This record gives sequence, C-alpha cells and structure tokens, in this order.
Amino acid sequence: MCNPLMVTAGVTALQYFGGKAAAKQQYQATKESTLLGYKQNAIKQGQINDKSALEQSERIKQGMLERAKIATVAGESGSLGLSADRLISDSFFQEGTDMASMETNRQNEIAQASMEGQQMQGRGQVANSQIASREPTLLGTGLQIGSDAYGAYKDSKTKAKV
Repeated sequence: MCNPLMVTAGVTALQYFGGKAAAKQQYQATKESTLLGYKQNAIKQGQINDKSALEQSERIKQGMLERAKIATVAGESGSLGLSADRLISDSFFQEGTDMASMETNRQNEIAQASMEGQQMQGRGQVANSQIASREPTLLGTGLQIGSDAYGAYKDSKTKAKV
C-alpha cells in the first residue's frame, strides 16, 4: 500500500515544479510583449519623424510658390521695391513660424511616444511583480509538505484510537 504522506509530498512537489514552469512561461510572455511594445513605439516615432519631414517639405514648397507669385505680380505691375520685398520677407517669416510650430509638434509627439514606452516598461514590471507573488517557493512548498505530513500524522493517530 502507498504511503499517503509520500503521495501528498509527491503531488506538492509536482505542483511546485508546475508552478515554476508556468511562472517562467509568464515571465517570457511579459518580456516578449514588452519588447514588441518597444518595437511598435520605435516604428511610431519613425512615422512621426517622417510625417513631420513631409509637412515641412510641403510648407517649403508653398512658401516658394507664394514668393514666386509675389515676384511675378510685382514684376508685371512694375512695382518691384519695398512693397514686394516686404511681402516676400513676410512670406519667409510666416514659413519660419510654421516650421517652428511643426518642429514643436514633432517634439511633443516624440515625447508622448517616449512616455508611452515608459508606461510599457512599467506595465511589464507590474506583471513581473504579480507573477513573482504567485510563483511557488521552496519554503512554501516545504511548509505545505510539513503541514500535510502533520495532518496525515494526526489523521493516523485519530484512526488508531478508533
């Protein structure tokens, strides 16, 4: 006949090893999820930079067209001089202001994406902490086996009295 204490200890040991394996898999899944988040974040930042470069390029083209129109109108009307120079200067000023605004927006979007990356890291750390709190320990397993042994001992003494 099997010793109930040995069976209980064996089951508890299997639970320990199973719990350790499950925790290892959960740690790996958290790591992979966090790394995927980092990759997505890097792609997002690249897209932000590309979008900003396209917007700035388009604004430069608009400014060039605007100044060409001003020069053409001024040349056709024979009014080259201070008025045309002021309009052209204003066009450069407006373009510069727009470019600065676009750069500020780009930097803000990159900062937001960076904060999202930090949040991903934090979520990964929280997940790992939760896994660690549920992961079986040798001490806990030993105490469980000891408790089971004591319970089996008490049961055998009770049965022996009956």
